Amino acid sequence: MPNQITPDMVLAEMKTLIATVTEREPEEVTENALLTDDLGVDSLMAMEVMVTVDKKFKIDIPEEDFATIKTVKDAVAMVMRHLPEERIHASV
Repeated sequence: MPNQITPDMVLAEMKTLIATVTEREPEEVTENALLTDDLGVDSLMAMEVMVTVDKKFKIDIPEEDFATIKTVKDAVAMVMRHLPEERIHASV
């Protein structure tokens, strides 16, 4: 199905997005990188990421949930949790 989304797809999108927002190379954005400490994401950047993710994946992550994200991996998990079940591609 064309609308099926995998965690790897979300990770790739998050890396690209965070790299763009933080003006870093995508290779610098690793799964376990701390958004604030390692990547320098401030509150304004976080808001930009949140709005872009919501639009890209057609979901609505509440601000208070988004505020709990510490790593890129956490961000991927948060997106996956907010996707409707029918849009998630089950890994085999």
